[in-house]
Amino acid sequence: MSYPRFIGNIEKNSVIITDDEFHHAVKVKRIKEGQFIEVNNLKGNIVLAKVEKIEKKKLIGHIVKELPVEEEKVKITLYQCMPNHLSKIDDLIEPISELGVYTLVPVLSKFSAVKEKDVLKKIKKWEKIAINSIKQCKRPYPLKIENPIKLKDIKANQELKIVFYEKEKRKLNCNQEKKVNSIGVLIGAEGGLSEEEINILKEKGFLTYSLGKNILRMETAVITGICQVKFIFD
Repeated sequence: MSYPRFIGNIEKNSVIITDDEFHHAVKVKRIKEGQFIEVNNLKGNIVLAKVEKIEKKKLIGHIVKELPVEEEKVKITLYQCMPNHLSKIDDLIEPISELGVYTLVPVLSKFSAVKEKDVLKKIKKWEKIAINSIKQCKRPYPLKIENPIKLKDIKANQELKIVFYEKEKRKLNCNQEKKVNSIGVLIGAEGGLSEEEINILKEKGFLTYSLGKNILRMETAVITGICQVKFIFD
């Protein structure tokens, strides 16, 4: 049976939920005393608990058992070139969290009209969306979001590095080498990537692959690319 999951504190034999999570549990999810819930403390511990007491600003539960914590076998870092409208990234945080992307690195490329300061202002909002997303998909840790970086300054140390490029014809396939623990995936924004940028990425060890003959919107390309990587390597 699946139980609703919340972010809270785990203390010895008890769990405590306060603040926004308390409001979400009691006012939105209508959790009552006697119900079972799951609690993640974002420190590698997830437990099943029975709600014992709901106070004015605090929910207290008794721990029934610890739950297994399973991390992604392959850690995917998404190097995402920033679109002109950063609200598009707002809408991408949840699905890439659900797909198991480990880290998001905002990238400023040739066709990015936004500035570093614009991206920095959005990070707290994206982190909040990421935390809310893990309660639904039940991954143990939220998507990690790094500060923005210029494409030329990327220092990718993943075992496999992929850039999906509209002028490339080679596709990922199931015969690819699967024994990797970390993968970097770079996706362009509106306007794609310039040949100069592709050459820079190749020098950094990125391999170019195609997502198909059609030119995809950034949002579609991100989901398609991550799904292909997950299917083949995870």
